[in-house]
Parts: sequence; C-alpha cells; structure tokens
Amino acid sequence: MITKEMTLADVVKEYPGTIPYLNEYRLDYCCGGHDPIAKIAKEKNIDLEPFIQELEKLAALPKKNDLDYEGELQRFRALSVPEMLADLERSHHIKERELLADVEALLNKILVVHYEHHGEELSSIHHHFALLKADLEEHFAKEEKLVFPIMKKSGKPSSEDIAYVKSLEEEHSTAGELIKLLQKETNFFTAPEDVCPTYRRCFSQMEALVEDIFMHIFKENSIAFPEYYEQE
Repeated sequence: MITKEMTLADVVKEYPGTIPYLNEYRLDYCCGGHDPIAKIAKEKNIDLEPFIQELEKLAALPKKNDLDYEGELQRFRALSVPEMLADLERSHHIKERELLADVEALLNKILVVHYEHHGEELSSIHHHFALLKADLEEHFAKEEKLVFPIMKKSGKPSSEDIAYVKSLEEEHSTAGELIKLLQKETNFFTAPEDVCPTYRRCFSQMEALVEDIFMHIFKENSIAFPEYYEQE
C-alpha cells in the first residue's frame, strides 16, 4: 500500500513499475526522492489523492513494462556489492559518457545555428550542461579509481571508507541541482516550435541522459551504498 507519508524513493524501491509515471510528472526519485509524497504533491501542485491512486494502480499491474524497471532492479539487488559496482560502470558510466559527448556536440552545433533567435536561452543551457558534464566526468573518475576499489574490499567498512561513499552522495545532490536548472531552462526538454531536427534531437538526448542518471543514482543511493554500509 502506498501512503502519503512514503517517499518517492520508497515507492520506487517497492514498486519500480511506477517510474514512467513519475517521469511523466518530472519528479526526481533519486536525489530529491527523500521527502514524503504529501510534501512533494503540495510543492508541485499535484492533487494528492488521485496521484496516490494512480501509483497504487501501477503498483498492482503485472510486471511487464517495456523498459522492465522491475526486472532490472530485481536483477541489480541480487548482485554482491562488488558486482553492483562493476555493473554500474559497465552500464550507466559507459552509456552516460556516450550521451554526454553526443549532447555536447549537438548543443555546440545548435548554439551557433540558432543563436539569432534562441541565443540567450541556449547560452545558459550550454553553460549549465558544461558544468554537469564536467561534474559527472570527475565523479565517474573518482568512483572508478578511488571509491569503488575501496568498496570492493571485503569486511566491515571503516568510518573513513564510509565518509568517501557519503561524499559521492553529496556529489549526486550537486548533479541533481544542475539537472533541475536544465529542466527549467529547456521546459523539461521541450524544443521550441521553430527549430530544426538537430535541436529536437539534442533535447531528446538530454532527456534520455537525465532519465538514465536518475536510475543510476537511485541504484547507488538506495541499493548499492546502503548494502555496503551494512557489510560485516
């Protein structure tokens, strides 16, 4: 049963099939997923009862989403911590690096082509995307070369080890704030009416990147990291 006291992270953990619905509402279930549903609904001006009813309906459906969030998270939970970390690198790190490079190239192109009519908003989007790209690339390097190797060691983590992992969670929040800025500046990746297919593809790829980041951070913050903290 889904209640207004539950957080979005709690809902996704129990009912991953609700993810597409949360994406439709542009709700952050990873970095910003720790507030109660009632609070989020009030902030976003969402009618609470129908919203919860729809979540309940989705939670009760057979597990056959096209993207199979349920199966993916179930598969991920079954892994050991070292396996989870290797899986994150193989899947999300590789995919997000590719999407970051793709969006960067497209954004640089449309910044020039559409500068006359959309220069102000594109300049701001370009700036904040560059910050997000740098932030994520440095974050991935820190995970792969410093923190994940520490986490792959067996045994109970030390307070110093835990502090390293907690620093990753803080960096996730920084990325989350940059994503919120980009969502606002792009009207949630909705391209203007008068633009070319390249402009639309840029926004579409940026949206795909953000959705993958949300799933990536959720896996780390809500599954892999808590599992690591509880190791004996």
